[in-house]
Amino acid sequence: MSKSISILHMAPPADGKGGMEKSKDKKKGVSTIVIDKTDTQMEEEDTPEEMWRVVLHNDEVHTFNYVIRSLQKVMGTLDKKKAFDICTVTHGQGQATVDTCWKEQAMKYCLGLQRQGLTASIAPDGKFEGGGKGGGGGGGGGPESG
Repeated sequence: MSKSISILHMAPPADGKGGMEKSKDKKKGVSTIVIDKTDTQMEEEDTPEEMWRVVLHNDEVHTFNYVIRSLQKVMGTLDKKKAFDICTVTHGQGQATVDTCWKEQAMKYCLGLQRQGLTASIAPDGKFEGGGKGGGGGGGGGPESG
């Protein structure tokens, strides 16, 4: 007594829940449907959020004292010495890192500096080019000087 079994393979449906395999025993008229579950993860879940640099660019318009006061006002936790160090690096190298933090916070700092009339930008820390590391740091905390 031999059984005849046929297996159907179906393409995965558009809903992304994986394909189905249908096996039918022709002798007894019983059918079994097996759904293959596929674990799909978003690429963002695998990649940790990247740190961003807040970069102050040199200009010939603002005085050191104005930039120091603006940095302290926008950053909140910056003392006068660290703000002065950032100004010195910015003046000497053309730009300096003010802080390294999460993108959302970096955007807030950058906008705050721009509202003070300063030229500032943000850049992903891993792709940052152009030196100017002397004013900013390697953590989400406060800026460091070097």
